[in-house]
Amino acid sequence: ILHTSDWHLGRSLYGRKRYDEFSEFLHWLKAEITRQEIDILLVAGDVFDTTTPSHHAQALYYSFLCQLADTCCRHVVVIAGNHDSPSFLTAPKALLQAMNVYVVGMISAQLEDEVIVLKNEAGQPEAIICAVAYLRDKDIRTVSAGESIDDKNAKLIEGLKAHYAGVCEIAEQKRVAFAKEAGLKIPIIGMGH
Repeated sequence: ILHTSDWHLGRSLYGRKRYDEFSEFLHWLKAEITRQEIDILLVAGDVFDTTTPSHHAQALYYSFLCQLADTCCRHVVVIAGNHDSPSFLTAPKALLQAMNVYVVGMISAQLEDEVIVLKNEAGQPEAIICAVAYLRDKDIRTVSAGESIDDKNAKLIEGLKAHYAGVCEIAEQKRVAFAKEAGLKIPIIGMGH
């Protein structure tokens, strides 16, 4: 498993475009995946530097994902970070899933959508990924009139704890079920941004 984050594709430095650097990074990453025989690549948010990435940044990202199909990497899990547009990142979700690229861009009404079971070539579960995208304040906290800053912060912390606990509970239930059904010991891997 190779766990990465914060690629920030498309970011400029002092007004200078850095597409060559990003291209080199992705080339290096693909080579490392091959060299280390990585089965699963995790990308824990901030794939892009802005919510409206340039066409060049998008081309680098999608080209890289396509190139991974020719490597030993069997699964990719991508979650949105605070710099990513959740809807933009998840727009090609169904298409990417056909290439074993799983994208979680935002909080879901169904927490189970944030628990991804990865299977080996024989179709047996081999890993359970808790894929929690960047949680925005509005996603996990209700606003009440007259709240103090301390009240808001306490609600935010409780909302974060409750969300992660809910996702982890579902993952643990799946792990227990796989152990009972097939005697499998499946690891749970958590990722968030």
